Amino acid sequence: MGKYIPPEKMTVEQIQANLDERFRAWNRIAQNGCSDPGWPDGVNMNLVRNHIIYYYGLLHERQAAQVQISLFDIPARTPERPIPPEVPDNYMVAGCERSHRLDKSRWGDKLVWGQKGEYSA
Repeated sequence: MGKYIPPEKMTVEQIQANLDERFRAWNRIAQNGCSDPGWPDGVNMNLVRNHIIYYYGLLHERQAAQVQISLFDIPARTPERPIPPEVPDNYMVAGCERSHRLDKSRWGDKLVWGQKGEYSA
């Protein structure tokens, strides 16, 4: 893993790399679930979704600053991927290696089960 760079010091390229990584993470959870022993997959998917929204905001802020600096030499914006859908917090991907990792006494029948690949971003 590389050295931590505070978001306010990231370049546009670094922000875009973080966005790509977060999209991959979201899709990984949507396909395979996650290993978090305390929370359903939906909570983790929505957390990663919030990261994507944050990085898009940061990217727009940086691009707006570049436009203000260059006024006539407007940099080309790369097309954005749509933000992944919000899923129910109690959503779980069925049929994964760790699908049954949560404490049944805490979650019981509250979980909403979905299929691998039901969601994608």
